[in-house]
Amino acid sequence: MRRSLFAAKAVTLAMTLTCALSAHAEGILDIAATRLGVEGISSLEYQAHGRYYQFSQAPAPELPWPPFDVPRYVATLDFARGAVHAKYHRVQVQEPGRARPHSEATMDQYFVDGVTWNLAPGPTAIPANLAERQAELWASPQGFVKAALANRATTEPHEGLTRVRFQVGPHRYEGELDRSGEVLAVRGFMPSPVLGDTPIEFRYSGYRDFDGVRFPSRIERIAGGLPWYELTVTAVHVNSAEPFAIPPEVAANPLPATTRVEITELAPGVFNFGGASHNSVVVDQSRGLVVIEAPLDEARSRAVLAAIAARFPSKPVRYVVNTHTHFDHAGGLRTYVARGVTVVTHERNAAYYRRAWQAPRTLEPDELSAKPRRARFRTFTDRLVLDDAERPIELHAITGSGHHDAFALAWLPRQKLLVEGDAWTPTPPGAKTPAVVNPLWLNLRDNVERLGLDVQWVQPLHGAVQTRQDFERALKAP
Repeated sequence: MRRSLFAAKAVTLAMTLTCALSAHAEGILDIAATRLGVEGISSLEYQAHGRYYQFSQAPAPELPWPPFDVPRYVATLDFARGAVHAKYHRVQVQEPGRARPHSEATMDQYFVDGVTWNLAPGPTAIPANLAERQAELWASPQGFVKAALANRATTEPHEGLTRVRFQVGPHRYEGELDRSGEVLAVRGFMPSPVLGDTPIEFRYSGYRDFDGVRFPSRIERIAGGLPWYELTVTAVHVNSAEPFAIPPEVAANPLPATTRVEITELAPGVFNFGGASHNSVVVDQSRGLVVIEAPLDEARSRAVLAAIAARFPSKPVRYVVNTHTHFDHAGGLRTYVARGVTVVTHERNAAYYRRAWQAPRTLEPDELSAKPRRARFRTFTDRLVLDDAERPIELHAITGSGHHDAFALAWLPRQKLLVEGDAWTPTPPGAKTPAVVNPLWLNLRDNVERLGLDVQWVQPLHGAVQTRQDFERALKAP
């Protein structure tokens, strides 16, 4: 009898506690709004320093995004106008044992009215950054509470915290608030042609008073499970944002196409499919076509495949060769997989793609997600020959490069043509010649010598075809 009475009291206590937690959860947004001063804040600017990690450019499939030091980061979040301006200077960290060129740049990024652009130095539309910029706005502590109140958020107790969920357009946000109303973490997703619906997380800690504003002194962002930003906040200002307009050149073309295809014959049966920032090289072999590189995204691959079909109406694409896993060089691979084409790449890259391509794709569905099929790979570690009587292709691992650890070049021995991506990107006409020779270029030279390749022509996957003499000149410091 006593045991039953005790159990009944325990159940009653648990129910009372659950009701209390639920009641607190329902009111948590009001508590947070008061705690964070949301009602009186129409815009917020924070200054910080720390480290940035370049999303999509890991130096090997299983390694983190490469780090950059950020001496100053300034983000202006204009909640009233739904606008973001983020500006920061970044300097690449030279990791021990990895020879990279010195890389630093000032990033000047804007978002308003559903349009994103960078000043680089002139205005350049960057529609791929839309989800990132929007998340920077509505995943910030004050922005999250504002958006939750405006978008009929749901709340529920969760492990001593309150979980809050809402949606802004196609983008879903989920955050956790403590009992005082401080936002501890916010999660969302952004689309990626390689990773699909990519989880992003904002973590906040060390809340303190910045001139009357409650704000975290530590901000961490995580993308795809890896560090993205680590910032220490030094100052916060409110209601100081100035409106800015979309530049005319961006307004005229907010979604620049990657679908223009220009075809150049490099040798009989060998063509460069350019016209955008990245190239693909198509080789006509007797058993089918080989496409070297599927860059950028599905739109680019569909345009290249349409141009291939127009030029070779009765010949199938047999292989698509991938040089490395950087997303700008791999973003169009899934379109080829959807059409039954075998992917040829380093074995470490294949394992990475098998995992990455299993992720959902609800934000930007593609052909492969609409009609799933298993990817076919042909892999190598050091060397692979795609044989043909007239146009054989040798694939060789590029060893010792600081750019990527599972990196490949394509060599056409009959044409004496080298096809490579990122191992050498020629300096654009009119641009200043680097004062120090890029170590990636020297590494490519060393690999060409190691392999004994009699290179007469180089087709970079960025830019126009070059001669051997052009490459040799690039290796000489001014």
